[in-house]
Amino acid sequence: MLTALRRKIRFGMQRTVLIAVLLAVGIFSYAFLNLKFCFKLMSHRSLNLMCQKFEKHEYSGSLCEELCGSQSSFDNFQCPLNDMKTILFTAEKNGDLYAVKLARHNDDELSWTNNKGESIYPKLEEFHEIVKLHIILAYNVTLDDNMIRALVNQEIADDNSQQMVSFWRLFKDNNYMMGKLFDEESIFPAVLGSCGPYYATEGLEIVQSNPSIMQYLASNRVQRLKHALNIMEYIFRLDEMKPEPLKMCKMQVNRFGTASERRLKYQSAEHVYVESQLDKRLSRGVKCHAHQDCHFHSCRGLCDEEKQSCTHIQQNNNFQIFCEHILLGGGTFQPGLLSGVRLSKALQKLVKMCVQPPKEHQVPGRQWAPNTQLALRLYNELKQLHQAAAASAGSEIPDEGQARRGV
Repeated sequence: MLTALRRKIRFGMQRTVLIAVLLAVGIFSYAFLNLKFCFKLMSHRSLNLMCQKFEKHEYSGSLCEELCGSQSSFDNFQCPLNDMKTILFTAEKNGDLYAVKLARHNDDELSWTNNKGESIYPKLEEFHEIVKLHIILAYNVTLDDNMIRALVNQEIADDNSQQMVSFWRLFKDNNYMMGKLFDEESIFPAVLGSCGPYYATEGLEIVQSNPSIMQYLASNRVQRLKHALNIMEYIFRLDEMKPEPLKMCKMQVNRFGTASERRLKYQSAEHVYVESQLDKRLSRGVKCHAHQDCHFHSCRGLCDEEKQSCTHIQQNNNFQIFCEHILLGGGTFQPGLLSGVRLSKALQKLVKMCVQPPKEHQVPGRQWAPNTQLALRLYNELKQLHQAAAASAGSEIPDEGQARRGV
């Protein structure tokens, strides 16, 4: 009888645990399906914390007043549709979508300690110089004093070290800085305001959702080919950036989107770097035993077998990453844009050469980087395929000008 009682108690406990787990799964599933409920459950705390810091004068910035003021014009707060690692929540203002993000924490202290053990912070003008030097070293961009003041927005009180620390966190965040420095080029979402380490960017309408096996059954071949061409044009723009090209170490098809002006942008610049800084990162002498030890996400380094250290610059480029991860994808369950599309032998060969370029089509000093001539040939072949597919589907193709020259 005692054994039966123990069995009954154990069964009851197991059933209780199972019900609790199912209930938790149900709540979180509903949260992700209902984005407004998701915000209340997961993201509302961030907004409350931001406003509390603003009321205590620890945070400053135009976004504080817009989100926390009694006359706030924001509504329709929701969890993001994707990229929840970067975006805390979205909201609408006058019909425009805002994506609110939080700058990454950094360990680069802004203060120093005097002989009394007190933390000393720079004066505002000194802070301007620190920011200016950081931008030169990290982005190879030189800004004059007026531009630095505009970047800081003059929203930091002279005696408020907490506001200065939160702004320093912003300036050390690559995603925020790329959006500010390359705002006129419209390659990343425009930064619309900040509040301490929080900042808002324009929301993007994602062009292609996360690929799945259902793509093989979809009849969206024309749209996928068009999207591939648009991404290639985006990469051409990155290579033409001044003072030097920008390199993407993560490239995901479901991060490309458009804003109000319909120009293609990439949702997150977290893993985008100027060429010189990426080359320094990959060749700084880290110990290695294989080439993979020198890679940074999709950006490939090279291991010196004799020195057993990473001493070479980036060996691939944006086009190689595009061909491998966007066009081909990661296999059956992570198809690329060309998965399920019938390709000519010539186009198949070009894609293969783009992923593993032969010596005559390599960028000098970068053995896995296809050169511009090969990229142009691939672009023009994809354009012809898109036009043929659109004609076959009965779509009208607007006059987009001549194919890119240079082949």
